[in-house]
Amino acid sequence: MERQISPEEYFGIKQVPIGVGAILFGWDGGPSSVLDFRAMTGDCPHDCFHCFTDKRKKTLTLEEIKGVIDQAAEIASAGHPNLTDNSGFRGINYLGEGESTLDQDFFEIINYTVNHFMVPIIFTDAATKLRNKEFVKRIEDAEASVCPKCDSLFNADYQNWVVGDKTGRYFHERNETIEVLIEQEFNRRRDDSTRLGFDMVVTKRNVNEVEQTLRYCRDRNLWIVFSTYLPAGRSGKEDFDKSLVLSAEELAKMRQTVERVDKEYGFEHPIFNNFATSPCVEFMQIYGDGRVSPCPGNETIIGNIREDSLATLAERIKVRFPCHANPNGNCHYRLK
Repeated sequence: MERQISPEEYFGIKQVPIGVGAILFGWDGGPSSVLDFRAMTGDCPHDCFHCFTDKRKKTLTLEEIKGVIDQAAEIASAGHPNLTDNSGFRGINYLGEGESTLDQDFFEIINYTVNHFMVPIIFTDAATKLRNKEFVKRIEDAEASVCPKCDSLFNADYQNWVVGDKTGRYFHERNETIEVLIEQEFNRRRDDSTRLGFDMVVTKRNVNEVEQTLRYCRDRNLWIVFSTYLPAGRSGKEDFDKSLVLSAEELAKMRQTVERVDKEYGFEHPIFNNFATSPCVEFMQIYGDGRVSPCPGNETIIGNIREDSLATLAERIKVRFPCHANPNGNCHYRLK
């Protein structure tokens, strides 16, 4: 089937076929155009096996958070030379220290972001608050993008195990929410992108689902990336159970599967070591207490947003970690 190709070129993947979920709204800027923001509540009903946060209590105030957004917006409008050669921050990943949608200031933060002409990208379990259609409608009105948790769209036992759910309800509730988001047309936009997608951590227990998951997403205009364990958070600790980590052979086979299937959809792209289907455009991670590190893959603290400006911290990252100065879309910290 011949597909219409985007008139615009995107960082790392250039022109893309429209309608296959190649681009997530908010991740459609240049390198270093998405800010990782964990300063949401540490509350969470789950205990994910490979969680990258410590669920620490958020101590940044709402006014301090708004101040960060103000600075990000100023950098975006100025195209700050210390941050990026492109247009600065395009989107903000709201990751949370826990489940971001449980934050008491969630909508005020999301709407403040939109009013400053940046895109909120909400990473969520999708089964706690998003089962409420009124809540979903408010997210839709903000034109935010949503990334529900996805370790498996098809295997309830595995998905429930990953999140530590002993009730057996999470998988089905999460899937019901995905259907609601599709009904509300989060996967439909007037431009080349989609507002609904998944970051799937691939392991020995779900690698056999990669092809089925990719086809599910391509057929529905859903964004999908296939990541491996981060060398940070729980999966970066010495006592982390590495028995589910893919071997080099399994990883290579998975990437070949992605390449083969995407070619069928007219989407020929480089295979990135972090996400396979998409380049990484993340830069700078802000914790709930204001500490700052280069990104979720590098937990080295280089300062605190309460003490230094966003632009100063960006420059400090690039001086200390030169690999962030000229990113090519591949993860600096995951295995090649």
